Amino acid sequence: MSPLLDRLLRPRSIAIVGLSADEAKHGARVLANLGKLGFQGTVTGVNPRLPAIPGVEVVASIADLATAPDVAVIAIPASRVPSAVEEAGAAGASFAVVFSGGFSETGPPGAELEERLRAAAASTGIRVVGPNSGGVIAPADGVAMSFLTCLDRPADQIRPGPVGLVTQSGGTGSYVHNLAAERGGGLAISISTGNETDLDVADGIAALVARPDVGAVAVVLETVRRGEPFLDAVRAAVAAGKPVVVNRIGTTARGRAMMRTHTGAMATKERVIEEVCISVGATLVETPAEMLDVAEIMARTPQPAGDRTAVVSHSGGIAILLGDLAERHGLRLDPPSASLAARLEPLLEQARPSNPLDMGGIIGGPGRFAETVGAFGASGEYDLTLAVTSAHPPSHTRLRVSGLLGLPDHPPIVHLWMAGDLGAEGLADLRYADVPVTEEPRAAIIALAGMMSRRAATEEDHVLVEVSPSSPPGQMTERQAKDLVAAWGIPVVEGRLASSEEETVSAAAAIGYPVVVKLSSPDVTHKEAIGGVRTAVGDEHAVRLAHRAILVSAASRAPDAVVDGVLVEREVRGLELIVGALRDETFGPVVLVGFGGTLAEAVSTVAMAPAPLGFGRAGSLVTRSPVAAAVARLGTEGAAESLATVVARLGAGLVATPVIDEVELNPLVWDGRGWLALDAAAIPGSG
Repeated sequence: MSPLLDRLLRPRSIAIVGLSADEAKHGARVLANLGKLGFQGTVTGVNPRLPAIPGVEVVASIADLATAPDVAVIAIPASRVPSAVEEAGAAGASFAVVFSGGFSETGPPGAELEERLRAAAASTGIRVVGPNSGGVIAPADGVAMSFLTCLDRPADQIRPGPVGLVTQSGGTGSYVHNLAAERGGGLAISISTGNETDLDVADGIAALVARPDVGAVAVVLETVRRGEPFLDAVRAAVAAGKPVVVNRIGTTARGRAMMRTHTGAMATKERVIEEVCISVGATLVETPAEMLDVAEIMARTPQPAGDRTAVVSHSGGIAILLGDLAERHGLRLDPPSASLAARLEPLLEQARPSNPLDMGGIIGGPGRFAETVGAFGASGEYDLTLAVTSAHPPSHTRLRVSGLLGLPDHPPIVHLWMAGDLGAEGLADLRYADVPVTEEPRAAIIALAGMMSRRAATEEDHVLVEVSPSSPPGQMTERQAKDLVAAWGIPVVEGRLASSEEETVSAAAAIGYPVVVKLSSPDVTHKEAIGGVRTAVGDEHAVRLAHRAILVSAASRAPDAVVDGVLVEREVRGLELIVGALRDETFGPVVLVGFGGTLAEAVSTVAMAPAPLGFGRAGSLVTRSPVAAAVARLGTEGAAESLATVVARLGAGLVATPVIDEVELNPLVWDGRGWLALDAAAIPGSG
């Protein structure tokens, strides 16, 4: 961590601008909270009324401070914030934490005020957290630069923990602190970034990665303002062995204005943010509570050596539930080998060896649960075990926990404690022992899946694809788009451009029936929508009819479109995919993979990743995409690898061709030997 960031998270001196004797005001709350946590640095108040506050020096203005504070906590009305921040920067303060609301979130006047705040910070070099920030809390360092109500509890309940939090919602951050405290734990540090006039979530993640007391980073995320720094911060965290768990809020799709391609329509801001997070190794969750569960498990669990997972339970229903969740989240649950099955059989009651394992009734031998969990770990067949404790006699709890805690911690064991209040003592003992444990089955499975995807994200990528830069024309026909992607090394279907009916007939005869006949126009991307496509054209007569019908339809339904003839192409049937690439305003070039053809938006789930990406990351993208199972069912060796090559080349091509904003292959079809682009569209940039 740089000394500058260190001074925010471990300040030696704090000035509270707006400190008063009113205990209900934010400034007074910060002072009380700093005292409660035992802050050892210097605290000074700033208030022109010079209230008498025991034990604290109060000066009339920031300029009157004897020495520059590391952090100025700004707890005054919004209208006075820009000048206060400017004064703090001029006095030499390194940071300002701004609580005040009433900025861009309130409309144009507030946005103008926020611009003044931004300009004040830029003119002096002070770094700003906020406005609308809930502050910074770091219990181990006695730092409580916050007014949040999570601090309204006894000091011994405000504890450090293994998870660091960066949140764009101060109230949600307070809730997460309360959850951690209720469990007998806490957070290593929390940073509430608010409106992010200056410092943002990317800065917060980067700062927490450098903290030795942070084992995992939890993020409450509404938006990303700086794409590349955000991705760099997440990649750095994952590479450092510190998982990033993201709770996305505000994910309702707002849509886009009249997108010309399926790629543009499907790549909404919300979907892009989520997909690029996954692509760089972050784990996505649905709620703040799930975020804390998953982050705590991942912070306390050593990274597994591989992706082989075992699930051990003594409830048939729970075993089925976990099997369903595991499949949904892509966990690998291999069955035990014959030798391990033989080792397990004496430990089971009316059950058979499987994975997930239902041990059956265990009333007669409570120690068998730990013995069974240990057998999976000792077998060498699994890289991680989920030990699931469901309802059991309370008299068995202590023996069960002692047995589990006595097992080797390699390979790792994650505990799912579903024993209810009668087993509460065991849950408390596991938490006290600082082992990974949760009461929520979905959180457990998401955490395990997150560990496996993190492994994939940290694997070394293969060599990046290089393509030659080009300068294609502005508005492009399908044929020109295909020529472009063909130059990038992507196979396209055989076809010819025909400007007359006789040329269409000749082209069809040369290619061989059946053929597809399509309108060729730079102004019509969705040709099917205007009747501009005829498929399964089987003879000369049908070709002539198709040619005439397409031109009549275009004249009627797109009268202003420039038409340069028709495309005649070989008919190819097969699995239809969409592979697209576009320039996202936040993250830059992004590629996507999903089902194509008429299903492109009907089945709109896609996987995305930032470009450029090498063959390794392109392969990972294909593996986690919704088309992975369908590609595997082709039964052809090399189909997935070949698809990854197309993905990598398309991303590299977009990166190398700045005059293009979007490029789409839809459909991309497997013809039994390789992937062929049957249709292509390229959209020029607006600039």
